[in-house]
Amino acid sequence: MNRKLITQIKNECRDNIWMIVELTVVAVAIWLLTIFLFMAVYPKFDETGTDINDVYKIKIKTIDSQSPEYQDFGDSQKETEFADMRMLMRRIRKSPYVEAAAFSCNAMPYQYNYQGNGLNPIGSTDSILYNGNVRMGSPEIVRVLRPVSHDNLSYSEMEDMLRKGGILISHSPLYDRQRDTRKLIGQKVMLFDTVYPKLISGIISDMKRSEYEHQIGTILAPIDESQDNMLSFSSEIAVRVKSGMGKKFEEEFLTDRNMRKLRNVYLTELTDMADARRDTQYSQDTQVRLIVAGIVFLLIIIFLGLLGTFWFRIRQRSAEIALRMTCGATSGDIFRRTIGEGILLLLITMIPTLIIEVILHFKFVVDESFPFWLPEWLPSAAAFAFTLIIMAAMIVAGVVFPARKAMKIEPAIALKEE
Repeated sequence: MNRKLITQIKNECRDNIWMIVELTVVAVAIWLLTIFLFMAVYPKFDETGTDINDVYKIKIKTIDSQSPEYQDFGDSQKETEFADMRMLMRRIRKSPYVEAAAFSCNAMPYQYNYQGNGLNPIGSTDSILYNGNVRMGSPEIVRVLRPVSHDNLSYSEMEDMLRKGGILISHSPLYDRQRDTRKLIGQKVMLFDTVYPKLISGIISDMKRSEYEHQIGTILAPIDESQDNMLSFSSEIAVRVKSGMGKKFEEEFLTDRNMRKLRNVYLTELTDMADARRDTQYSQDTQVRLIVAGIVFLLIIIFLGLLGTFWFRIRQRSAEIALRMTCGATSGDIFRRTIGEGILLLLITMIPTLIIEVILHFKFVVDESFPFWLPEWLPSAAAFAFTLIIMAAMIVAGVVFPARKAMKIEPAIALKEE
């Protein structure tokens, strides 16, 4: 049977070459669509690295100097404002509904103010540098956002590390594909835009800004509340309330003016992070749904096109199939031959397809933001396997139905057409 199929394919070489070209184009298109879909959706299934339940965000602002409520303190203006910020923070922390509160600069998720930076190990000549998104917060930030420690450290232990001036980092796919991030623990490093060295104290999960963001690495650095110049980095306060006390805290914050304002400094825009997540994710979920719908639509179009091609191919052989039935061939023989021919053409097609996909993989698909534990070849290999399976299903569907119909043709009619 195999020899007969190969002989038949050779005899119809011209038609089969065009068929192989068509199948190659279709296979590459399906592979690309699969890869694109994977890259758009897979981050959704990664952990965000933070726990936003019962967490609120509060903006810190100062009264404009042109406002009639503005109080001028002359040369001590900044020092007074920083002292007032600390006082407002103490009032929030004293609330019976608050579990923890911290000054924050770019630490909160679901906001896209990007502050990328790199780590340069002191005394190292290694050209591979760790880069990540800097998150800054007073040490209590770990009890507010609850990042996951990869060293099984408690929140108090991580808080103590930050209080001593250390920093916490996450695994970075770019760095981990070439080096081991864990070997950086205990090393002193320089952030590119600072003048004082920092000690890398531990590894935490990547603190993503949204569910759909790819892992890029996180650098969690401390804000020292005792230093006025460090407080200048902070533009918000992150608050974790006790479980179930969110509404009571909102009511207290809105009704107690002393908690919200002190001379030129005031707190505003109390935002439940669950609401911030919903607002951010709504647009992203909509975009992803449109992408998925578009890809599914294209796959359906490709499926119908390939189905039609093989349907037409088998319909042209209706007389041949009927004659074979007349000569004693069974339904099983016809199905094995027609399906076998299509699958053999598909396997031949996979050779140039694999070559093209390998080239595309190394030029465009290798994504350094994939999780470091995920082999970079795996998404492309999985997409190739999916392409092979879906195309085989298309070919079988395009062969079975017209072949079944052709087997029902009366022998006399088949001989007349032949």
